[in-house]
Amino acid sequence: MVHKSLKVNVILNVIKTIMSMIFPLITFPYASRILLPEGIGKVNFANSIISYFSIISALGINIYALRESAKLRDDKIALSQFVKEVFIINLLSTFVAYVLLFTSLFLVPKFFEYRKLIIVYSANMLFITLGIDWLYGAMEDYFYTTVRSIAFQVLSLILLFLFVHSKDDYVKYAAINVVSTTGAGILNFIHSRKYISLRGTRKLHLKKHISHIFILFSYTLAASVFTILDTSMLGFMSDSEQVGFYSGASKIIRMIRDLFPAIFSVLTARFSYYVSQNNQEKINDISKKTLNFIFCFSIPIVIGLIILMNPIVLLLCGKNYEAAIPVAQIMAPLVVFSACSGFLGGVVLFSQGKDKLYLLCTIIAAISDILLNILFIPSFGAFGAALATVITEGIIFVIYDCFLSSFIKQLCIIKNLLEYILSSFVMGIVVFIAQNLFHNIIVKLIVPTICGIIVYGSCLLIFKNDFILEILIFIKNKFITKFKTTEQK
Repeated sequence: MVHKSLKVNVILNVIKTIMSMIFPLITFPYASRILLPEGIGKVNFANSIISYFSIISALGINIYALRESAKLRDDKIALSQFVKEVFIINLLSTFVAYVLLFTSLFLVPKFFEYRKLIIVYSANMLFITLGIDWLYGAMEDYFYTTVRSIAFQVLSLILLFLFVHSKDDYVKYAAINVVSTTGAGILNFIHSRKYISLRGTRKLHLKKHISHIFILFSYTLAASVFTILDTSMLGFMSDSEQVGFYSGASKIIRMIRDLFPAIFSVLTARFSYYVSQNNQEKINDISKKTLNFIFCFSIPIVIGLIILMNPIVLLLCGKNYEAAIPVAQIMAPLVVFSACSGFLGGVVLFSQGKDKLYLLCTIIAAISDILLNILFIPSFGAFGAALATVITEGIIFVIYDCFLSSFIKQLCIIKNLLEYILSSFVMGIVVFIAQNLFHNIIVKLIVPTICGIIVYGSCLLIFKNDFILEILIFIKNKFITKFKTTEQK
């Protein structure tokens, strides 16, 4: 198989993620004003419940299948055999998840008022299984997934404006959220014939995958604690309004945070391939660039979010969500913590096959999150859930850093890290002063943001930051090459 450009793959996946951020910037302000905190709270609580059954359905297969199929991508026969075996296991786990789901709908009183919403969101489980999205990650087919994703986002946007007009339309809103998953699953299954053949009579060997899958299932189960448990515990221990405030704050932070996993999903397949080739030089080179990228962009983003969160929340969610402002501010550090943890654990450790260590780190964090939620939610509601999440992510970042300290030292990034922190501090002062000069919400966002970008970039140039200089040299060389090519024509 011809290797596709890692830069192109990253750009395509980042485009897909940015579009996934842009569309919520349109849909969420509309939906939050129509459905109000209570309606948004109901939808997100139902979705959080389905997320647990989705974990059973997924069974940890996605990350295992991505890593292993990336190693087999040059052999269509072996890849097809692997996909068939894993797909059958996934179908069985999905069936079990549905049985448990419909049983719980009749046994858990809290679920009675959410039955319609839960059933609507349950469609995600079936179509995610059919979609075998991990195959496209392994084959690095990011052009197809990017185009597909944008197409269904446009469709969902149209449906939202056509059918959601009152606070009672929250079930329709949930159904529209499921549309993209349903369509993607169907198209993926059809398109998969480009890479594999699901026909054939070769004997299936399912047992050899089970132990690996269950280790990663345990990881996924533990990881879910600090991704979806906060919303569920708020729903049980508080009320829908608090869930709505937390959901509004979380939505804003996650829109920014999800930019980084777009890069990691590309790197996982490439890292797994380099590990199988024992190419440590390539691994170190990509790791250094990735950590520089994370720190260079995530640190100033966190500072900017904390300072500008008031106009951001009022613009995106409306005045009914003023209580979400401090919740979103306390959640801002998640952008740094989760990005670093996602790379160190989800890419570096996982690609090296250190599944048990990966699992141990996640279990420690999960237990911490449960205890912190129990401690904080009764007294502080949504703010308490946010605080618990940030502390948990901070703990798991420290754990990964300890386990990989010798590896990180080889990358020599401390000098650059200090430059990013100092530049962000200077930028923060400028942004704070600038945003207090204006009253209009949009101007309070745009002018300080532009000033902050200019100041931050200028500081890094003064420091002669080698990562920024490398980017500028790359852009300059690309421009010169393009200019010479144009002249020759």
